[in-house]
Amino acid sequence: MQQDQPHELTRARWLLWFLLGVSVALSLQTLQAMATGGWDGLVNVGEDSSLRPFIEQELGRVATTPGGHDGQFSLVLALDPFGRTGTHRLFDHDAYRYRRILYPLLSGGFGLVHGRAVLAGLVLVAAFGVGLATASVARLAGLLGARLWVVFGVLANPGVWMSVQLLTSDTLALGLSLTGVVLWLERRRAWALVIFALALLTKDQYLLVPLAIAGWAWSRGLRRQAALVAVVPALPLIAWATSLDLILGGGFATRSNVALLGVLDSARVWTETLPAEQALIGVTIAGLCIAAVAPFRAGKLFRWLAWPWVLLALTTSTWVWDLGNNAARVLTPLWVLGLLALSVAIETPRCARVPRDLQTRGASTPYQGRIP
Repeated sequence: MQQDQPHELTRARWLLWFLLGVSVALSLQTLQAMATGGWDGLVNVGEDSSLRPFIEQELGRVATTPGGHDGQFSLVLALDPFGRTGTHRLFDHDAYRYRRILYPLLSGGFGLVHGRAVLAGLVLVAAFGVGLATASVARLAGLLGARLWVVFGVLANPGVWMSVQLLTSDTLALGLSLTGVVLWLERRRAWALVIFALALLTKDQYLLVPLAIAGWAWSRGLRRQAALVAVVPALPLIAWATSLDLILGGGFATRSNVALLGVLDSARVWTETLPAEQALIGVTIAGLCIAAVAPFRAGKLFRWLAWPWVLLALTTSTWVWDLGNNAARVLTPLWVLGLLALSVAIETPRCARVPRDLQTRGASTPYQGRIP
């Protein structure tokens, strides 16, 4: 009977961590709004952007930047998530952007919300993603035997900062994916599959997370579980991408590169970028190194989770590596997973409360050491 009390305590702590993450995100967004002259500054509309007239019809006159950024696409997709007014013709890579639909879809109330309410939705949903990610990492720390300082992998993550201030889908995808991992380890697998599917509709590259769980399950002889988590979350994304491919073309377009070429090509221009961008590149490379090395000692689960992101970092295109803010956002999980693995490696053989399916097979007591 006493075992129910820690469960309730965990829920209360989860809520506190969630609220902390949301508060940090909203604080960062407020600072950005103050720096750019208003909340519409977070949209980052380009001075010469083809989207500017459409956006100003909804928001009024907005602050602009020389090149603009992805927040302007998020806003337009939130206003017209199903392309009914033809706004997809106003920007490039339309199917590629529409494929990552969940963030703008939720922010715009499935296309029913207009005006500045959509901007508020983008701000709040991005902050919600940070709350989910923070609470999930805190929960994973308890499950896997890590210290709570690993939440700084979210709260102090430049990729998270960039995402909430630029209004991109990265934080929501990260939060959903980490929540899916928590649910899977807690044996709430049906919910985990649903959450993973939502993460993929937010940003397709987060397919790496359920595939990592599938590989880990397969390596432990859990073939049926591996097949389920590898296939089921991807089905809604495949259906959505197929419909986009039929309607717009390019529903399955990617931006990958031959191994190392993206990094090496971009390295030539790093000295020409702003110091802030150089700092973001340096921090991202540091996260890459930690995510590559720490899992060696942390255990098989961390190798499955972290190393696919290391591989992605090495094979992604110059479009990502040319600018530090792009690299930090796209590769946000490197710091999260790297710090989790590092903490577990340091704390070994400290044992956490491990879900039953993380016990050694056939044993009557929980696994008393590193997660296999």
